[in-house]
Amino acid sequence: MEAESIVRRLTKALSTILSGKAEEVSEGWDELNEIDQVLRETIVSTNLEDIFWDTLNFGVQNVQEAPRLLTWFAKYLTERSEPCSSFLTFLESVYINDIAILADVLQMIQEHPIYLKPNANYINLGKLIILRLADFPMPCEHTKISQFMGHTRKIQSFLEMICKQTRNVDAAIFSFLDTLYDIISDTNKKREPGPGLAVVLELVHVSVIQHAVDWILSELHNEEQLVESLKVLCSWVPKWPQGNYLRVWIMALIRGLEAEHKYSVLAEATDATAVTMFSSLMLPCVRKNVSIVFHILSRQSTPTLFHKIIKKVPKVLPHLMKDNSEQSKQCVQDIVDVTKALTLRFPGYPIYEGLLNSFPVVPNMHVVHDIFHGPIWAEETEELESQINRRDNSGKVGLVNLGNTCYMNSILQALVMTKQFCHEVLTYKYSHKFNDQSLFRKLQDLFALLQYSKRVSLSPNDILLASRPVYFMPGEQQDSSEFLCHLLDVLYEQEKSITAQCGNGNAATSTKTKEEEQAMDANESMGESGGMIKRWTTEEDLTGDTILQRKTQSLADFTQGEDLGQTQQLSDSHSDSTDSGIQSVGGEEVSTQTFLVHRVFGGESKITYQCAQCDNSSHNTDRFRDLQLCFPEEIPETQEVSVQDLINYYLTPEKLTGENQYHCDKCMKLCDAQRIIKVLRAPSHLILTLKHFHYDSESRLRAKLRHKIMYNETIQLPVSTLSNSVTETYQLYAAVVHAGYSMDYGHYFTYSRDSKQNWYKFSDSYVTQTTLEDLKRLEPPDTPYVLFYERTTNSEVVYEDDRPELTSLSKHLQELIAIDTTAYTEELRHQAEKKRRKISKIIRKRRDNSDDDNPPPSSCRGPVDILTNHILF
Repeated sequence: MEAESIVRRLTKALSTILSGKAEEVSEGWDELNEIDQVLRETIVSTNLEDIFWDTLNFGVQNVQEAPRLLTWFAKYLTERSEPCSSFLTFLESVYINDIAILADVLQMIQEHPIYLKPNANYINLGKLIILRLADFPMPCEHTKISQFMGHTRKIQSFLEMICKQTRNVDAAIFSFLDTLYDIISDTNKKREPGPGLAVVLELVHVSVIQHAVDWILSELHNEEQLVESLKVLCSWVPKWPQGNYLRVWIMALIRGLEAEHKYSVLAEATDATAVTMFSSLMLPCVRKNVSIVFHILSRQSTPTLFHKIIKKVPKVLPHLMKDNSEQSKQCVQDIVDVTKALTLRFPGYPIYEGLLNSFPVVPNMHVVHDIFHGPIWAEETEELESQINRRDNSGKVGLVNLGNTCYMNSILQALVMTKQFCHEVLTYKYSHKFNDQSLFRKLQDLFALLQYSKRVSLSPNDILLASRPVYFMPGEQQDSSEFLCHLLDVLYEQEKSITAQCGNGNAATSTKTKEEEQAMDANESMGESGGMIKRWTTEEDLTGDTILQRKTQSLADFTQGEDLGQTQQLSDSHSDSTDSGIQSVGGEEVSTQTFLVHRVFGGESKITYQCAQCDNSSHNTDRFRDLQLCFPEEIPETQEVSVQDLINYYLTPEKLTGENQYHCDKCMKLCDAQRIIKVLRAPSHLILTLKHFHYDSESRLRAKLRHKIMYNETIQLPVSTLSNSVTETYQLYAAVVHAGYSMDYGHYFTYSRDSKQNWYKFSDSYVTQTTLEDLKRLEPPDTPYVLFYERTTNSEVVYEDDRPELTSLSKHLQELIAIDTTAYTEELRHQAEKKRRKISKIIRKRRDNSDDDNPPPSSCRGPVDILTNHILF
């Protein structure tokens, strides 16, 4: 009877402690302590265990009392007791709403080993603890965060202890990892798993992490689950100041996904978390872990995420600059380097204005170069398949944008579509001593691959280094017309230098010209930037013997806002015809040798200045290679004007009055005069530069005119001969288009037609077939800037095909094309083999897991593995 009374008192005391109010809990403990002395004498231990566990697992409201009760009860357990299963039931049935309580419970169990017998189910216990750990969010207050981290360390210690108690430690750890990834990969979970789960990752030794990640990736087949897993892990980084394991795990997982080309998974997961991680760089306690954001940024294939993060840079950088620690300094350098690299990778956006000039440190251009040329997260198979389709449709090869190099790519594509120029470059014969580093040779190699390569696009690194003027800063947008002028200058001077040294047109040279030496010095690294380089107003002859005076009203020469009126002062002592809109090739003496640039693009003009007071005339005769056409000031932007109108306006006699008066040598003073331009010899191919850009003296900016232009498919050019005047007819075959409101940013692309009258659009790597009507439908700010016309009555050799026969090319070019074709074929084979291995792995996995949990893929055919934009140069 006494035993029954004690049982009732015990049951009531336990119930009061677990379910009563605060004062009742205190009374319950008093009662429990009173009956503590007689319990062993009046009741057998098995009955006591049943009473204790039944009460503990039923209707618990005061779960915070559980650790103390478990400690109180430990002394009644015997070697015959089996408390582990009862403890598991307790953890399953009782809701623990505070991580501190769970930590205290586990610490109590760890301090009383009798709760865990050698044959206990440790793995199930660990899984249950991990499930409970996922319920606890990270607090916001600083003091509570420290307490939270202390509790997680206790839980981690308990998990490490039970792992050691198992017969197979590795099996236990991988079982715990499996539970962790079940939690974080659940796409239907009601709330985000707490970051305390990161302690599970710390159970794995750093040397085994990559193996563990490979195992996880082999288990997780669903891409939605992979996205969710990586997203959760990345979301923990700003909240988890403890240890480095989380960062190591995430980087291992990222690299594992990169190895499997799961780029869409990486992009989706990091897009949701990278901005928060970047902002968290301001927190010193998590800064080291958050640094993974720089790897994420460096792999971006689109500017979307980068542009989100740019908005945070003005806030993050000043905060980091206040911290003088080495870690903070390195973080500032990383931000500057990756930002510089991505502005080169995704050029032309107004959001960059002012950003690069606000950097507190100079970019490390070696790092920038590595990032810029490094791998990106682009869906290889899908991108390649679409690019191959485009290649098959267009039959043309694109050029990779190397960082705001569309100005170069657009001009090169127009030149390679100039049949006479392309044929003569490809068939030009060199002696064995010819300098392989010359622009002429590099251009020949590029033209050969553009015409014969099987690839979708080429990366013209070498031609950029050989052709970029020294005053063109790497990575910055430049003027395509100015680049064209420089390119033709260098080609002309190199060919003239070869002829001067060897006495014939098929000459060779073994020495670099002065211009080449300057270019090589300036371009050793694509990203290197030296001091400030002032743009030319005169251009040195590349042989170093003469000075090429080339004044131009093209906006590119007035980047510092010089007065345009300065260029109106002409001298009769030399042929400086550019002031009339004619781009001179140098004013050199007429010789019997006709060079390539002259043969294709060269014309001859005469400029006459006639004094209105004495009728005295002075004449300048000069060669030109392009005409720069201005828009008449009296024509408003709302009025449509045709290219033919601009030519007629250009050739209309101009009155020089007021500030533009002419200095007459006979009158010996400034007089009103008339300037008359006549074309004496029509070029085979006529280049017209439409001067859409002008310098606004008020805003001190280079603005863009928005005239609506009718782009004539055919034009007439009046030519004055010794006996009479004739009209030459030209047909449009290429147009370099500028898209944007300023020459400082925007994009250049090219429209051009082939010998079969098919039109193509060349936009860097992408080439698509189009129509002339598409070009004519362009509206400002998309405006054709440089137009290429071919004379319809060419007396020169007519080239029926766009490219010469392969057998007619030099041995060097044939070998270059053969090597490229072989390399491309091998790369395709390598991709195909990698695809076959991946498919075989999937098939084996299905055979091993032939159940309803592994459904077949939703598509009947997988994407084709082919090669992407391979960098050849």
